[in-house]
Amino acid sequence: MAFNVPTQALKCGHCDKDMQVDDYSLSNEAEMNKDTYTVTVYTCPNCGAELSAPDDQTVAYCSYCGGESNLTMKQEEAIKPERIIPFKISKEKAVKTYEDALSKSIYVPKELKEGEHLNGFRGIYIPYLSYEVDLPDNAFKLKGTKDYTSGKWDYHEEYDVDAEIGGTIKGMSFDASSSFDDSIAREISPFNIKDEEDFREAYIAGFYSDKLTTPPETYGDTVEKMAIDTVYRRIGERAGGVKVIAPKEYSEKKKQTGIAGYRHRVDLFPVWFLTWKNKGRVAYSVMNGQTGKLSMDIPVDTKAFFKGSGIAIAVLFIILSLIPMFILPKTISWMAAIFLMISSIVFSNEISNIYYRENHIFDIGNVNIKKGKRTQKKEKTKLPKWMRVILGTLFGIIIFATVVFLVLMVIYDKSRKMTNLVVYAIALLIQIILFIKTTSRSRKIEKKTAFIPMLIGIIVLGIGLLIGIKNPVYDYWYYGMAILCLLGMLANMVSMINYLNYLTTRPVPDFFRREGADHGK
Repeated sequence: MAFNVPTQALKCGHCDKDMQVDDYSLSNEAEMNKDTYTVTVYTCPNCGAELSAPDDQTVAYCSYCGGESNLTMKQEEAIKPERIIPFKISKEKAVKTYEDALSKSIYVPKELKEGEHLNGFRGIYIPYLSYEVDLPDNAFKLKGTKDYTSGKWDYHEEYDVDAEIGGTIKGMSFDASSSFDDSIAREISPFNIKDEEDFREAYIAGFYSDKLTTPPETYGDTVEKMAIDTVYRRIGERAGGVKVIAPKEYSEKKKQTGIAGYRHRVDLFPVWFLTWKNKGRVAYSVMNGQTGKLSMDIPVDTKAFFKGSGIAIAVLFIILSLIPMFILPKTISWMAAIFLMISSIVFSNEISNIYYRENHIFDIGNVNIKKGKRTQKKEKTKLPKWMRVILGTLFGIIIFATVVFLVLMVIYDKSRKMTNLVVYAIALLIQIILFIKTTSRSRKIEKKTAFIPMLIGIIVLGIGLLIGIKNPVYDYWYYGMAILCLLGMLANMVSMINYLNYLTTRPVPDFFRREGADHGK
């Protein structure tokens, strides 16, 4: 028997007979009240990932590393979840949604569109830790403000708010599988707990479930902060959209609301999983099995990209050739420098995204277990808000002043000598800053060649600055400089595509030591 998503009942694979969930049980009556239940655990010999099923099923490949080796099997007692959200999206609908999403992306490798790959969708229940926080009956006073515009007038109102609270805050859930990366979990969230049912083995018949590996205290602080923020937000909503002025210190907020501790339970949430393995890396397409929300790793086919770009360049060249215009060689030169600088900024941002993901900067559930001790990544320290506002304002003023200065230079510098010199000087300074930032980040990622295109950019812009200082009279110097800038842009583009494919694929994971979503690092 397997759970049939469209009918929300069980269906026999041999005679097509239907059976209601309540009538299905693999356990005897004595086992119904136990906190555990017997499952078949499948362990991948390549990466160590573990999936479980309520009965013996044929497993042809691993959903996490894409390996096609035979998975080892063993019987094991697993913690019985309290609640489960059954699959609401069928495999057929998951495939259709994936195909529709893929059709909107260009330069997709053809392997991702093939039927054999599409049939690889696998339904996996991911364990989630669901938290509840009790609010003791309490009453206190707050200040609040409200700003709005009516007609031609802007209004600012101040309030005294009398608040009475009490009850339970629910619905805070976090994935509890170290194999399942938090970044993917965030992209396919949220799940609607209104569809939760009491756990029965019938719901996972024909599906798989991942292993619970994240300790409940991992999200403890986050849960309490979310609960406290919810209290003040709800008070403001109940008071008519008032912005409540809460105490500044976290300890004061906690004391005022009376929040102290939390309860948790283990739930299972449905996820469709599709894995594509290529040259030692894997790409995941993961769908929320309840809502259909999709997270996709989509690499770029480099050959298709350059073929399409070549056609577009040829068409653009023909169109521009038919338009009568004349641009000074110096203008072409400093415009090329600006485009090189922009491409470097984009590439540097891409390296930052890789750095954030590989080092799990925003992955709260990445818990490393080594030698019996649990360590958690330290939360990034932030500058005070007033300091961030000041720095942001200064940065904005500098950028605005620079743009105004360049515009004035273009208008009044008839010879374009100073414009060329200033643009290359500013571009070189920004390129050096990006080089330092990118080099620092690339040291902490697996692929460490990101500094090369940045170094090429520094060399090119340095040559341009020297030419600007020399100010030669012959035009070929400026045309040559523009060509060098375009070659620097090409180096950035090739690197961006390579790193994009690197960013949209992941190293083959290694879970033999169960070190969180650490992908073998």
